[in-house]
Amino acid sequence: DRYRNTNQVSDDYRYQDGNYDAPNDGYYRGGDEPAQEEDAQSDVTEGHDEDDEVYEGEYQGIPHPDDIKEKQKKRGPAVDDEYRDRADLMAERMEDEEQLAHQYENIIEECGHGRFQWTLFFVLGLALMADGVEVFVVGFVLPSAEKDMCLSSSNKGMLGLIVYLGMMVGAVLLGGLADKLGRKQCLIISLAINAAFAFLSSFVQGYGFFLFCRLISGLGIGGTLPIVFAYFSEFLSREKRGEHLSWLCMFWMIGGIYASAMAWSIIPHYGWGFSMGTKYHFHSWRVFVLVCALPCIASLVALKFMPESPRFLLEIGKHDEAWMILKQVHDTNMRAKGEPERVFTVSYIKTPKQVDEFIEIQSSTGTWYQRWLVRITTTLKQVWDNVLYCLTAQYRMNTLMLAVVWFTMALSYYGLIVWFPDMIRYFQDEAYESRVKIFDEEEVSHFTFNFTLENQIHRNGEYRNDKFIGMKFKDVRFEDSLFEDCYFEDVRSSETFFENCTIISTVFYNT
Repeated sequence: DRYRNTNQVSDDYRYQDGNYDAPNDGYYRGGDEPAQEEDAQSDVTEGHDEDDEVYEGEYQGIPHPDDIKEKQKKRGPAVDDEYRDRADLMAERMEDEEQLAHQYENIIEECGHGRFQWTLFFVLGLALMADGVEVFVVGFVLPSAEKDMCLSSSNKGMLGLIVYLGMMVGAVLLGGLADKLGRKQCLIISLAINAAFAFLSSFVQGYGFFLFCRLISGLGIGGTLPIVFAYFSEFLSREKRGEHLSWLCMFWMIGGIYASAMAWSIIPHYGWGFSMGTKYHFHSWRVFVLVCALPCIASLVALKFMPESPRFLLEIGKHDEAWMILKQVHDTNMRAKGEPERVFTVSYIKTPKQVDEFIEIQSSTGTWYQRWLVRITTTLKQVWDNVLYCLTAQYRMNTLMLAVVWFTMALSYYGLIVWFPDMIRYFQDEAYESRVKIFDEEEVSHFTFNFTLENQIHRNGEYRNDKFIGMKFKDVRFEDSLFEDCYFEDVRSSETFFENCTIISTVFYNT
């Protein structure tokens, strides 16, 4: 009832240019009329205390007009923005942002927590899941890709590194652009980059092009990570924020589970592919890379139905668009709770003073590429200014502390993911090589090999009229050996080499 009364007062009296205008409806509003008699005035004001009167904007976080007038008197006469110092403009903007932050929290609380936030939770969770899938992809395809592409140890290391390099650049670039272009728009750009180049990488044959595709895909992954959490937090009230952002992290692990399940079910099926001549091969691991791009595409489609962050719109001065989105959030949640009659009471939201100027070349004074160059360089400068803003005296210590915490977390998480498998494989290779069997100058003739030869070195051997049928070579090396009138049929091999060998009148069938 208290707020209803204040809304009535607000409707009757509208503050314009420093004065209150009363509606001309025939009712008494005060002013130059003669004063009431003392007894009648006592009856009217009985139980009414002016100190208890609630200003409508107080509920919304808007300063009272009297407070604004007092501040303006202290500041002196108004001066146009173009004649004011940038430091003064920034100080005024900071003050506006503090007022907006307080008011925005109250508005989000009024909007409530319900269907809208849960829908956004699953849409953004799908985007985070897509990132988790792409990070795990390289580890699963490496054993198969190294054979298809004949990768050396350094090439394999670079393939693992290049994704994280792209993520680092993408987080700074696309994360910074989200403050200039919008959370939703930059998230769509990040997901589109990731999906396009992840999809393309499944078809390329050469190592260099595959490496490039994974690098650009990493840009999209790195851009998605910071935007997802900033985007979701701007629709959450303070008491819900920590809880729901923590829940959102579980989608990263769901992405890892999805990648593991797809790798287990697809990669071992070597026949799930096709070949076009001798130069183009699409094996099962490429099918796996293709399937791993599906969550990214799904999140991209779902995100098209979500609105832009209203907090971002208010920061850039788009009041009406932000108000409409907040009303949509409020109405969606109230309908889901069975209270469609609840009215969104916010009528005005504080917007910070706009300071940044975007330099534009008129269409008649430059070529198209000059205009685009100015747009790009100006936007990049704004992103760089945002990075430097985090290192100002006010935020420097917090930035450094959070950077150290995040660095140690990433080092322990990604470092163990990358380092442990390499170390385990190194120790396994060392133990394996210590058990190698060496055969020198052996002579074998009229013998049928139908069993596996593994971890062996044969030097200066002679093999005549021998048959190798339905068998497997695994880590076998023949050096300076002779094969004469031999027959190989249905033979499979891995890490097997014939060095400086002489092969005479020998048949290889299905081998």
